[in-house]
Amino acid sequence: MVKAVCKGKTFTLNTGFTLIELLVVIAVIALLLAVILPALNSAKLLARQVVCAAQMKQWALATSAYASENDSAIPPYADTCDLTNGGNALDSTTYWYNRLSAYLTREGYGTWGMTYEVRRCPMARANWGEKAVWVGVYYGEHRPERAPFIYLNSWNGSTLTKKCGPFKLSKVSISAQYMAMLDVQRDDLFEPVRWNWNVDFDGDGMNDSNGGVIGAGLSPYNHARPKIHRGGCNVALFDGHVEWIRYNVLWEYADGYPVHRYWYNQNRP
Repeated sequence: MVKAVCKGKTFTLNTGFTLIELLVVIAVIALLLAVILPALNSAKLLARQVVCAAQMKQWALATSAYASENDSAIPPYADTCDLTNGGNALDSTTYWYNRLSAYLTREGYGTWGMTYEVRRCPMARANWGEKAVWVGVYYGEHRPERAPFIYLNSWNGSTLTKKCGPFKLSKVSISAQYMAMLDVQRDDLFEPVRWNWNVDFDGDGMNDSNGGVIGAGLSPYNHARPKIHRGGCNVALFDGHVEWIRYNVLWEYADGYPVHRYWYNQNRP
């Protein structure tokens, strides 16, 4: 209580808040938070998507730089697939990210390229498995006509059983419509012609995963993370630009194969 005098009269002023006034103020604050927090969360997710896209673009540009110095050939996934070691590279220093390190940080990235944050998406909650997110490449084993990043050789412990040449940028029909990289669980995405999507992993009524062909690792979305950024993922095209594409657009499936042109280099089966 505060007493005030005006024209000889004394007035008593109540400077406190009533319970109803406090409840109204709390309700208004709660309402503002309910409106603002989703917007802040959306902004945070968008910021992470942008960071991931910027990192992916650096890898895409490094790929182009490598090709410009190697007669248009992009780096292979690795030189030689070691069939005696789970299909991993015979020499891990030849993995694509170790070759491209010269154009980025000039550091080696180890066996799986997970020792440096330049390839790790800020949405990642783990380094391995379904909670991991990395910049990865579109992998096609020994078949450059199906996907650009391939093994050049295959080793069975005694001899080289397969050989092929590297994929060249000159083979790209439309550079803005052929996928080079996207968000993945480790370092690659298996192409969907050799490793068909014959399982509906997430129950949305659309095939999205390989169901057990040897080599595909029984992985959701063939090792990709196509929903990680607000229901979609970042994709790098061979012209060097990176775009966000919605899951149900990139993963649309019909007549045994995905529909989207980014998978095929104008060579859909």
